[in-house]
Amino acid sequence: MSVTILRRGLLLGLVVLGLLLATVTRQSAPTLPGEFAARIAPVFGFSFRLGQNTRASLAAIFDRRDLRAELRRMQAELQQLRQENQRLTLENRRLQATLRVQAVQGLGVVAVAPVIDEDPSGLYQRLFLGAGSAQGLRVGMPVTTANGLVGVITEVTPHQAVVRTILDPESRVGVRLANAPGRGIAYGAPPRMLRVEIAPEASVKPGDTVVSGAIQGLYPAGITVGTVEQVLPLAPGALKKVLMVRPAVQLSLLEEVQVLRPL
Repeated sequence: MSVTILRRGLLLGLVVLGLLLATVTRQSAPTLPGEFAARIAPVFGFSFRLGQNTRASLAAIFDRRDLRAELRRMQAELQQLRQENQRLTLENRRLQATLRVQAVQGLGVVAVAPVIDEDPSGLYQRLFLGAGSAQGLRVGMPVTTANGLVGVITEVTPHQAVVRTILDPESRVGVRLANAPGRGIAYGAPPRMLRVEIAPEASVKPGDTVVSGAIQGLYPAGITVGTVEQVLPLAPGALKKVLMVRPAVQLSLLEEVQVLRPL
């Protein structure tokens, strides 16, 4: 019995030794005396293959861990690139809008300001800008977009400003017809129209364009104000012809505006 136990212990020790040697040295089998080496060669061969498989498994595990880390890093970089692309796209859109204002309207832009809110009461048609005196904004500065006139700044804090739009009941804009003689004044007629009073002799029809004029002195001349939708019948003895004009700018959809130098 003791001999059998001894043999088994010896065999187990050889297996362990073979595993260690195969793993550390990567050799197929150690050099041992003749017949004994031949008998235990299969054990060493098995241990070598087991060691190789173990190393390969561990290497695969570490490789997958490294790949996952690399994937996370690449995903983070991709997210940063997407954010940078969005920022550059927004900046390009702002620049293009500013250039259109300067090219079409021939005006100097002081700042590009985001629209952050509008008057919730519905009584006034006013916008709140996310820029103020710290960004160079002042009371009396006209506000416009590439599509047309928006209004004028009436209140300023260091980082916000209030715009009285041309739709506001208190708004007055000197206007003229773009393609025919005729001057007048545009009054805000909420929620979506302007009421323009113009000389009764003016030749005007639906579809004509109305632009800012020199009257009132708040806005530069020549900025698109809107399009005539209706010419009201001229009452007997009326001193003015009344037009209903749809603004060129859809104020409820504005996200940014250009602020101009005051006159």
